[in-house]
Formats: sequence, structure tokens, C-alpha cells
Amino acid sequence: MSLQGFEGRVALVTGGASGIGRGVVETLVAQGASVAAGDLRAGDVTGALDCTIDVTDPESVIGGVRRTERELGPISVLVTSAGVFTPRPFDQLELDEFKRTLDVNVTGTYACVHAVLPGMCERGYGRIVTVSSMAGLDGGTEACAHYAASKGAVIAFTKAISKEHCHLGVTANVVAPRNIRTPMVAGLSDEELMPPIGRIGEPEDVAAAVAFLSSAHAGYITGEVLVLNGGWW
Repeated sequence: MSLQGFEGRVALVTGGASGIGRGVVETLVAQGASVAAGDLRAGDVTGALDCTIDVTDPESVIGGVRRTERELGPISVLVTSAGVFTPRPFDQLELDEFKRTLDVNVTGTYACVHAVLPGMCERGYGRIVTVSSMAGLDGGTEACAHYAASKGAVIAFTKAISKEHCHLGVTANVVAPRNIRTPMVAGLSDEELMPPIGRIGEPEDVAAAVAFLSSAHAGYITGEVLVLNGGWW
């Protein structure tokens, strides 16, 4: 796959050290973008800038954005892939864990968008892609009320951002995958993960969709949710 419009573009990808985020970093680097992989730990992705970011700490986010722009240039693409999920039946779900899930998945998304959006608007160009989940649309499977709530909020937040800023040259879209082969679903068997399409989704499948929505080709698409589920609905 080869897309146009990444030459000279700078992308910040949170959660870029592993899973979907790492796949996105590798794909955008291959497309010619200058990419910072923001994460709590080093990602060691060839061609990308490792940038320590804790999305639950606004100062850490601002520091990561400043370092990215100092070393690579103004950020024109933001992908918010950092997220957490620990399966927990609702009758065992403590308030602290519920709040922690929203803090990372929702407030973390807000902090990153809030840090980069003014610069995108000022320059008249930006691509924001948030990583949600099918759980944010259909409530998910068992033991994920906290996760589903957080991912549904990400979808609503992104749609609101798209409406407020599309006239300034900034698009905001969502990808909503289900059961992609990442550390987050490491405890599930292939039989539990297998969708109708007959193969389990890989991070690269999501990364390809993110790359398209981050490219110049997607300039007329905003406020949309792209579902990647291998035929599940």
C-alpha cells in the first residue's frame, strides 16, 4: 500500500510501543512520515522517535508534544492508541478500576487532542484518528462494562471534535476494531477470537485503516467510525 501526502508530515502515535499503536507507527514510517512513538516504555521502532508519554498526566503529554515538535517538526497527524482493559464482571468491578479505565482511555485521549489541536487549526491542516473498539458501539462481550463505557465516550468525543474543527482543515475519525491479536487479548484462544472472515485481525489491519484516515486521501472524511471486525456484528 502506498499513500500520498505523508512526505514532510509529522505524526504522534500514543501507545506506540506495542500492539495496534506499534503497527501504526511502523506503517506511517513506511509511508514516509516522521513519527514519534509515545508510550510509557521504549518502543524501539526503526525510524521512529521514542517519546515517553503518560497520557493520564497532562504535563507528560505536553512534554511529549514539545519534544516531538522540537525534534521532528509541527505535528499534523495524531493517533491515540494508548488504552487499557482488564476483563472484570460488573459485580466485581470496583470504582477505582472503572475510573482508571476512563482516565487512560477517555481523559488520555482528551489530553493528547487538547495538546495538538490548536497548532493544527493554526496551520490549517490536521488528521486525528482515535482508537476505540466495537465494544463502544455494541457494549462488547462479558466483563467489559468499564471498557465499553470508555470506548463509547471516545467515539462521541471524536465526533464532537470533528464538528467543531472541520472548517479549519482538521479531520477527526475513529477506528473501532474487535479482537485484534495484541497483548490486550493474550488470554483468549484462537477459537474465541476467530471472526466469520476466518482469520484473526492483526495490528497491521488496523494500521492500514489508520494510515488511510491520516492521509491526504481522506480529506473529505470526518466524524466517521470505521469498524474493523472481520465480519462480526
